[in-house]
Order: sequence, then C-alpha cells, then structure tokens
Amino acid sequence: MDMTVKEYLNFVYDLKGCKFPRKEHLAEICELIKIDDVYNRMIKNLSKGYRQRTCFAQAIIHAPKVLIMDEPTDGLDPNQKFVVREMIKEMASEKAIIISTHILEEVDAVCTRAIVIAHGEVKADGTPEELRKMDASGKLDVVFRNLTMEGEGK
Repeated sequence: MDMTVKEYLNFVYDLKGCKFPRKEHLAEICELIKIDDVYNRMIKNLSKGYRQRTCFAQAIIHAPKVLIMDEPTDGLDPNQKFVVREMIKEMASEKAIIISTHILEEVDAVCTRAIVIAHGEVKADGTPEELRKMDASGKLDVVFRNLTMEGEGK
C-alpha cells in the first residue's frame, strides 16, 4: 500500500523474473488494464477499482497462459464493473480465464462457458445460453435473473 503503482509493478516484475523489455512491457500492461493515469500514485490512495486493476496488472505481468479470478468485480461500482469485464473479455483472446463467481450477471457478461458446481460435484456445463435452457426445462435449479425485492438475491 505504501508503494506507487510504478514501484509495485517493477517490484513484481523482478519478483517473477520477467524477461520482457521492462519499460515497454509495463507500459503495455498499464494500457491494457487502464491504469496509465494512476501509474505514479500511491496504491493506498487509489479507489477500490484502481486497486483491483493494479492487482490484475501484477497477475498478468509474467504473461500466464491461465488466469484464475475470484469474484473479479466484487464491490465495484457499475462503471468499474464494466471496465473490468471489458478487460477480461480482451484478455480472454490470449489466455484461458477461469472465474469463480456466484453472480450470474457476471457469467452472462464475460463467459463463453459456465460450469455449475455444488458440493464439489459438477451439476451443469455449457454456455450461459445452454444453462438457461436447462433451467427452463427443469433440469437445473439455477435462477438467471436479478431479484429486486428487498432481501432476495443479487
């Protein structure tokens, strides 16, 4: 928290033993993750959305082929959610991204395939559209909508 985004990403670059041309690589990541404008700011002074994006940047700094994300938009405002979802879709063209979420809106927004797991057992596997069809036929007990009544669902 007491580093700037620049200091932190340079630290992670060294920690992960990256061999890419440092300056160009970090500039490319900052552009992809849309953190150019906060590159010289202290992490502790960033909004939750920018902190989240800084975490994404460090997670991809070594160009992994697989990225695992747990609730990537949790707690973000609607604008930040949109930006993060767009980043995920853009990164998905180059790597496999596995997202753990209970927010079905998230599945619809970014996933090309969804696997429903309950009690350690795969209950369904398919596109979000295929899962919706399974739900309509009574084969799957999943709700693909947001409930707006107080105290019900998200």
